[in-house]
Amino acid sequence: MWRMLQRFFVNQKRVRTLKEGSVEKGPVAYWMSRDQRAGDNWALLWAQELALKNSVPLVVIFCLVPDFLNAAQRQYCFMLKGLQEVENALAKKNIPFYLLTGSPKHTVPEWLRPHRIAALVTDFDPLRIKREWKERVSVSIDIPFFEVDAHNIIPCWILSQKQEYGAYTIRPKIHRALDEYLDEYP
Repeated sequence: MWRMLQRFFVNQKRVRTLKEGSVEKGPVAYWMSRDQRAGDNWALLWAQELALKNSVPLVVIFCLVPDFLNAAQRQYCFMLKGLQEVENALAKKNIPFYLLTGSPKHTVPEWLRPHRIAALVTDFDPLRIKREWKERVSVSIDIPFFEVDAHNIIPCWILSQKQEYGAYTIRPKIHRALDEYLDEYP
């Protein structure tokens, strides 16, 4: 397993720390949110790398919010079918998947404690409500909490610190950073 870890290394600039701390003994949990996939997912790969480095199990959680942005039943059905595929793919890798329901700001910390989770990893999401959830979770837990931009080739917080108003303002920034972040998935 360690040799497999040596073959890939997630660029540490894709990862930012939301809450400091050292990873103690206990599972690493990946709180899946925006990037609902078991393959080609930098956040999942980094959580796996963290778990392997500390010789602890990896688990994946997803928190289903019953009234998220007024989503319709059809949208929830589509998402749940996708999550079923994620669960099946993770099962083939011997990674447990837990589907939680409720508000993440309460549900995630409540789930982490009895499972003795040692570190929490999540994916980047620019939505204000999700940033607020992460902030609330961060103050409610006493374990390290990391965020990985698994959605964009170049992490948003590195590419630009402001809202860009035209393609011509962001294009040069993309070209300067592309070589560093255009990595192959293992």
